[in-house]
Amino acid sequence: MKNHNIKLGAVALALLGSIAAASATSITVNTVGVVNGNGHTILESTGNSLTETAFALSLTTAFANNTGGVLDFDSFGSSGFPNNWAVNTGETLTANYGTSQANTEVLNISGSGINQGAFSTAEATSSSTAMGLQGNAGTRTFTLSVPLLDVGVFVGNRGDSSRTSVLTVTYLDNTTASTSGANAGPAAGSNYFEDLAGTANNPIVSFSLAQNNFIRYDDLSFIVAPVPEPGTMALAAMGGAALLFWRRRSVR
Repeated sequence: MKNHNIKLGAVALALLGSIAAASATSITVNTVGVVNGNGHTILESTGNSLTETAFALSLTTAFANNTGGVLDFDSFGSSGFPNNWAVNTGETLTANYGTSQANTEVLNISGSGINQGAFSTAEATSSSTAMGLQGNAGTRTFTLSVPLLDVGVFVGNRGDSSRTSVLTVTYLDNTTASTSGANAGPAAGSNYFEDLAGTANNPIVSFSLAQNNFIRYDDLSFIVAPVPEPGTMALAAMGGAALLFWRRRSVR
């Protein structure tokens, strides 16, 4: 009887897992190739890798080369998803990027969900819709299916200079970098731009957006990292093995 109960418990857990998996949604959207300031004054966040102007040029080239795109949160409805969609924690948002729209970047969202709707044009940098925070102002983490060379995003102007936002990226080698003191809207008509870059050998594998109060984001933009050569991957694996061996010897 005891073994029978254990089996029933295992079956119940498996069913719960399948139900949870079935309830998760994956929204797939097309990206555009232009960063749009929507007529706002663009302020640079402290710690940026690139200015908004420099990044916009790089992004335009990347889109043409099928290596980048911009989630403007405006055209999602045209793909069969109505405005005011929501992606909850544990669910995914898949972006078709580049002029061909044949490549995909899957963003797995954790911490809390995101949503979209019609917002004030003082906040949105393209059209009048942007990315909101589903339920609370906690940290959102986006784990990537394809590593990035660069990620950039505009911080919406909430008309409250005390509201701050920080973009943090995690690199392949598990180090991190952050913008610091990114400030949401100290002046009318201004939006902050946050940007952090990696390298081909040490790309971005995830990023997070943290804020101390409700803030909206727009034009989430990315440039994917090139696929490393087989020789480079082998060297990286050998380096990792050597580091693990050294650590084990140090512990002894």
